[in-house]
Amino acid sequence: MVSIIVPVFNVSEYIDQCLRSICNQTYTEIEIIVIDDGSTDESGKICDEFSHKDSRVKVIHKKNQGLVRARKDGLSASKGEYVTYVDGDDWIEPDTIQKLVYVMEREEVDIVVHGRFFDIGDSSKRYFQGFTPGKYDKKRLEREIYPSMVVNNSFMEWGIYPNVWDKLFKREVLFDSQMDVDDSLTMGEDAACVYPCLLKADSIFILDECFYHYRQNNTSMVRSRQTVEHEREMYRRLYYSVEESLLRCGDLYGTIDQWKDYMLFLMIPRADVLYEGIDKMDYLFPYPDIKRGDSVIVYGAGVYGKRLYQYLKETNFWDARGIVDRDYKNLSTDEMNVISPDEMEAIESDHIIIAISFEKTRNAIRDEMIERFGEERVKTMNLDLIRSEEVWKAFGMSRDE
Repeated sequence: MVSIIVPVFNVSEYIDQCLRSICNQTYTEIEIIVIDDGSTDESGKICDEFSHKDSRVKVIHKKNQGLVRARKDGLSASKGEYVTYVDGDDWIEPDTIQKLVYVMEREEVDIVVHGRFFDIGDSSKRYFQGFTPGKYDKKRLEREIYPSMVVNNSFMEWGIYPNVWDKLFKREVLFDSQMDVDDSLTMGEDAACVYPCLLKADSIFILDECFYHYRQNNTSMVRSRQTVEHEREMYRRLYYSVEESLLRCGDLYGTIDQWKDYMLFLMIPRADVLYEGIDKMDYLFPYPDIKRGDSVIVYGAGVYGKRLYQYLKETNFWDARGIVDRDYKNLSTDEMNVISPDEMEAIESDHIIIAISFEKTRNAIRDEMIERFGEERVKTMNLDLIRSEEVWKAFGMSRDE
């Protein structure tokens, strides 16, 4: 049997589609454990309606204690030999469980890893893991996966994606790694479970198929800012708790350095809050060639690009003249108009900032922009600066902070 754990918190707009996609799986030997984590909307009621119609759906209502605790409660209540997760605002393909179980049992592995759809508005893109599909026994894991498991030889391209929901686990392999995750984590909680779990696994199978639909809500892409002290404490807690878990597994494959890159990847988009003294700098971090007063166009309207553009507009330290993305129709909001790359020629600026975190995409866009506008005008993040000890300290990540 497969246990499918569904943490739910105020997702009434989406939970019907989520649970319907699970209940309609072609593989029927499943239990669906829904953890209603103190929802204040209609989510709990909708979940109960599903449980009345389908005896495989078990709903646990509890006070709000966060995603990590909800996942732990779901795992503790599970009975299946295999476990996977689906977040309450996402959904899965109808044959997801059937295909994953087939591979798990045919290949006799501990974890099956697959791709995902990244859905925003009308756009749906496929993303695959950073390794060749196939079976990896322990020796092959040690040789080919672990040395670039988190960061696949660049900043930033995933090796194995950090999410729990694009994987089917043997329950006995998953259990301790999930239970070891700090309940207070509010970001990076998937990675805190997945990477120690992969280090403990004896074998995995990577599929070159996509089953999981990850919904990116456009309205939530630019997150609210909190106090510097609160944000830094969250990131320190994540970094050092996972570092401890990785060290217990033995840092034989450079996983600590990879983990540090992962943390920098998380923190760069929130540098406006986390970086001590950023408001006094004479350049735009992490673009040292862009000085105060320069005019800029931001290319990239993902989480990083939108937040950077918002910061530029709020501070007035730089003249932000527009934000650009190929998917401008889906990424525009009432608060932020994203324009097409075709409109860039009409906008004068000193610089074009490539505000894209993932390296392959970043480099491809950089090369395109250089061809159109010249090398001097196009700026990408300075990776040597990002990885410097000075920046690590400025983010408040040193142990003596």
